[in-house]
Amino acid sequence: MIATLANLIRYDFGLRVFCNSCHKCRELEVNALAAKYGTSMELPEIGKRARCGDCGTKGGSVQVVAGRW
Repeated sequence: MIATLANLIRYDFGLRVFCNSCHKCRELEVNALAAKYGTSMELPEIGKRARCGDCGTKGGSVQVVAGRW
């Protein structure tokens, strides 16, 4: 089973994406992503669609953040 935005919302987890080129990291707003793409969006797809704000490269790796502080 592939994780979805609904899973993150259900367990109040966060989401980070890492640029595959320059390795910058950014935490994403899960609720904003769900509003835009729907809660059934799979996490690997988010990584594929991500575009780095620093270097402009498309595609990244996602990481679920279990504890947010």
